[in-house]
Amino acid sequence: MDYNSFIFDNFPRWELVPAANIASWHWEGAEPFRPPSFAQLCGVAGKGLYARLWSFESNPRHVCINRDDPVYTDSCLELFLQPVPGNAAYVNFEMNCNGVTLSQFGKKRQGRVFLKEFCTLEPQVSPFETVENGQTAWGVELFLSDSLIAEIYGIDYKTKPCTIRGNFYKCGDKTPRAHYGAYFPAGPAMLGFHNPSRFGSIILK
Repeated sequence: MDYNSFIFDNFPRWELVPAANIASWHWEGAEPFRPPSFAQLCGVAGKGLYARLWSFESNPRHVCINRDDPVYTDSCLELFLQPVPGNAAYVNFEMNCNGVTLSQFGKKRQGRVFLKEFCTLEPQVSPFETVENGQTAWGVELFLSDSLIAEIYGIDYKTKPCTIRGNFYKCGDKTPRAHYGAYFPAGPAMLGFHNPSRFGSIILK
């Protein structure tokens, strides 16, 4: 199961980008909670990577207010991504409905470094709401510029057709019913979502 998307010339054309259904649920309790949740990702040549994630979750928890607060305890949408083919290090972006973002870098769950500790640039996150079939979803749009990715990885980076790896997630550790959804199935609870061996292929063409 790959995720296939596109690189556009000027701006994201979301109507052409496939929606990934975050429908693989893990580590559930006695009362599972599975809010319908989706994600899209695409590239724009000369600019960078764009992601759009949304969830039909009513009354989302949004306690975290500062950058790099433990946003995963809130109602949270997440993108974990290895944007440089052949490089095992990955970035994780965890976002609540206010657009508050936790962003880190590293090769595994332990020893991760906040981007703000070594990057002058930062991801751009914009929260939004959307209504489909009478149901309201909260969501976030995320932009990772070529310059940001280049600074994170210390290389000359340009968005171009390639196969990268990553995953889309929906979670909420301290919501009324904790839940953990993924697009590509995750592994054991001990590693949680920080298990790059379970990332899937994201094909940009």
